[in-house]
Amino acid sequence: MALYAVKVLLLCAALAVSASAQDVVLRHARANNDFGISLFKEICFGNRDKNVFFSPASISIALGLLYAGASSKTLSELSAVLGLTDAGLVDRDVVLPAYKSLIETRSEKATLDIANTVLIQHSTEILDQYRKDLADFFHAEVRSVDFLRDGSKVAAEINSWVSAKTGGKIPKILDGPLPMNTVAFLINAVYFKGTWLTKFKASQTKPLPFYNHGRDEVKVATMSLRRSLRYAFVDELGARAVEVPYAGDRFSMIIVLPRTRTGLSTVESQLTVDTLEKITNELASRNVNLWLPKFKLETDYDLVTLLRKLGLESAFGDGADFSGISARNNLQVSDVKHKALVEVNEEGTVAAAVTSIRMRMKSSRRAQPPPPVEFRVEHPFAFIIWDRIDKRALFMGAVRKL
Repeated sequence: MALYAVKVLLLCAALAVSASAQDVVLRHARANNDFGISLFKEICFGNRDKNVFFSPASISIALGLLYAGASSKTLSELSAVLGLTDAGLVDRDVVLPAYKSLIETRSEKATLDIANTVLIQHSTEILDQYRKDLADFFHAEVRSVDFLRDGSKVAAEINSWVSAKTGGKIPKILDGPLPMNTVAFLINAVYFKGTWLTKFKASQTKPLPFYNHGRDEVKVATMSLRRSLRYAFVDELGARAVEVPYAGDRFSMIIVLPRTRTGLSTVESQLTVDTLEKITNELASRNVNLWLPKFKLETDYDLVTLLRKLGLESAFGDGADFSGISARNNLQVSDVKHKALVEVNEEGTVAAAVTSIRMRMKSSRRAQPPPPVEFRVEHPFAFIIWDRIDKRALFMGAVRKL
């Protein structure tokens, strides 16, 4: 009897630990979404006439590589910008395992590959604990290179790594050698490939109107599908949403379609993490007649100005504190770049993103079902590639023109 009681207690303890770990993952996902939406708004505001696409997950992980070695004000700013503070994730020993969980996300019938690597100037001393944290929580190898003497060779190796980790979709992130004052180069790559749970029939794809910027009519190849999909009204955004699942049932694409052709700006300005959670919670099965354009987007962003606007300041100046990376605490961030690509067709979706961070030495500074819903994506819209289990936005975009 006593042995049975001990087993029950151990089981309860194990379940409690598991529930606690999952709670941290969900809170980390919410932080990721909060950060992603803040960045989405800033990118949309600065690109009014352009399509938008980026990976909040990739940028968060890349900044996570910095977070692992940040201290004092720099750590506080990173925590706030990444949404960790508002999510109540203030303990690095809790946050780093949450990043590990994200990086190890898997699905049997869809591909999500996340990779990290860190290159360090060979003369720069890196703390053993930082190397260990990168290996344990980010599966990242720290490599010693010579940016000064082997600049072209190192750049070629970086581009080769980027191409390999993105399935060739992003062939390079550098156009030439890095500046000679580079002492560290941190890279994250995310590659996603998902096949629709129900594929669109290519024979039913036809040219249909799409209204660029909500005004200018063009004909674009548009797929069509009739089936039961999860659907919701989003009154706060003046929009409707539909979720199109990928095989494996973990990932999906959530399309947020404004009710008016010129309503995307309202979605961009009014979207919040609470609204996103409300959308995913209120999605309910309906018969839907869906018309969705095929599209391909490629984007390239310099994120320093945007991150400054969100509150990350000290990392870019003499006040940077990365004493958890190097005991000499003489490093600061000089560049943060992001490239992303998405292709959507009858088979499914391929998406890839790369985020790079360059560091240098501090300067001297059942009822009768209702009729099918008509969901004709014929004007600018927003979309999210979504992890349905962790409730995390992996990629976000806004299509203004096709």
